[in-house]
Amino acid sequence: MLTPPLLLLLPLLSALVAAAIDAPKTCSPKQFACRDQITCISKGWRCDGERDCPDGSDEAPEICPQSKAQRCQPNEHNCLGTELCVPMSRLCNGVQDCMDGSDEGPHCRELRGNCSRLGCQHHCVPTLDGPTCYCNSSFQLQADSKTCKDFDECSVYGTCSQLCTNTDGSFICGCVEGYLLQPDNRSCKAKNEPVDRPPVLLIANSQNILATYLSGAQVSTITPTSTRQTTAMDFSYTNETVCWVHVGDNAAQTQLKCARMPGLKGFVDEHTINISLSLHRRSRKGAQGKEVTQHG
Repeated sequence: MLTPPLLLLLPLLSALVAAAIDAPKTCSPKQFACRDQITCISKGWRCDGERDCPDGSDEAPEICPQSKAQRCQPNEHNCLGTELCVPMSRLCNGVQDCMDGSDEGPHCRELRGNCSRLGCQHHCVPTLDGPTCYCNSSFQLQADSKTCKDFDECSVYGTCSQLCTNTDGSFICGCVEGYLLQPDNRSCKAKNEPVDRPPVLLIANSQNILATYLSGAQVSTITPTSTRQTTAMDFSYTNETVCWVHVGDNAAQTQLKCARMPGLKGFVDEHTINISLSLHRRSRKGAQGKEVTQHG
């Protein structure tokens, strides 16, 4: 049974533990601190058009003022006070898409007649700011706010996974050699050659090297190779050989080890290259007392 003084300490200890868990995380100078004060992301991901922070603060208007006017794609409507974009074709269609209802309302009926006098090349829809022209898919409105011109979708980051070719009124995605275009006609996936051999992932840690399928299941026919403080690993697809740096207790015991993996079905022909011999430097005194450096 706890004594009264210990009972009094329990709330304080609980508060300290909670504070430690929720304490703001210190991000490195190369990272961006999300508004939740917990998540750190690469600064290169800030204002790239994709929400990487759980709260989306890396794409917030106050963080990315230059992209505020370009949050929505051409022919899209930005719901007031939010980052939600809806197609202009869905404005005034009787179905509320924006939470504030700005895409529907009395203006749809009151201003619809003004569209005929605006002279839009493609389409017109009433908005809270008045009748507005918009274009067919893959076209964008020009400076006169009436005529339409082909929109280069390839200029928008992420339109295609790899290659993008703009066409009149559309675009075509492609993949580099060794990849296949997926059913969404946008993303690419590496070819699995030969097709009857599933991809295998090599994972090195301080104790061993494991071979697993992409699903996470370990390849049962491969015996993990014991390692010690592996600091680097590479795989030669042509030679079906994996090599890794085996760190010893000192520089002289550091080794480069390699092993063949024929058919990715096991480690064979494991051999060691003593890289310390090629990196070792010895100094000695020359005949005239000058220091001479030798490379082994």
